[in-house]
Amino acid sequence: MKTARYIGVSFLKGRMQLAEVEHGKKVLVTALAERETSLDLAQAGVNLSADHPQLATFVKELGGLIKQHKLAANYISFAFPPDPVFINIIPVDTSLSGGELKKYLEWETSQYVPAESLKEFLTDSHALPKTNSASRYLFMVSVRRGMVAFIQKTVAALGLQLNIVDVDQFSSEKTLLVNYPEILEHDIVLFGLRYGVLDASLIHEGQMTDYRAYHTSETKKAVGDYLKYLKARNGSPPPAAMVLHGIDVTSDLVNSLRSETGIRQTIALNALRKIPATDKVYKPFVKESYRFAAAIGLALRAR
Repeated sequence: MKTARYIGVSFLKGRMQLAEVEHGKKVLVTALAERETSLDLAQAGVNLSADHPQLATFVKELGGLIKQHKLAANYISFAFPPDPVFINIIPVDTSLSGGELKKYLEWETSQYVPAESLKEFLTDSHALPKTNSASRYLFMVSVRRGMVAFIQKTVAALGLQLNIVDVDQFSSEKTLLVNYPEILEHDIVLFGLRYGVLDASLIHEGQMTDYRAYHTSETKKAVGDYLKYLKARNGSPPPAAMVLHGIDVTSDLVNSLRSETGIRQTIALNALRKIPATDKVYKPFVKESYRFAAAIGLALRAR
């Protein structure tokens, strides 16, 4: 098997996280890196474009990080914060496909951004596993073309090839599935902590089936609200496990949530639990690998 390296880039609290993964006979994490960035994608994402004035600065910051750590990847992927991205779960008639489905998704987007042209958005969808005879449910994600153009021009300036553009929480799902295969037959809640935001999703039989974002600084309250929402929606027992990633994940928070929710398997996501890392990977980042969950998840997804 030909060896190839992939970089994943995510963004948390004014910083960019970078992970490099080597795909060969074995999958190895070859680098974890982080630095401050002058571009806050959560805030600036809606205004990005191929000619954005901060493009050159962003290229310099990311290129400097890659050069500093002597990374040898040819492919690079990016995880956007969910803030500037439109994400929804919608019921769709089972008869819709192709062009008809595309038109329906565009109509759905227009209901939430009526003042903007649909030509400014790229929309994709993913079918959820739970269906019935009359309808099915889809995750739909709409990203502004300007954001994608900004990333494409960045990648070209760095002399790399763009592999994937995804959303932070969805990228972290990949890291969860690889590292915790033994609990995937159960329902798991995945919480992503960002600055003033909690991303919450349900993993059912190894697939994400629900997503919500809570804009709040009260993490424990938002966690409780999401668990109540799941119980009211599904009427099922509490999830078997609760996994946290992102920033501000502390042992005190994990222990407090475990005690207050009664979910014994409440843990910080160990993004390197089943993935070996080379000796060159910075040890403090290995210890706090939950911060790199999205970046690692991206880099795990090879062509």
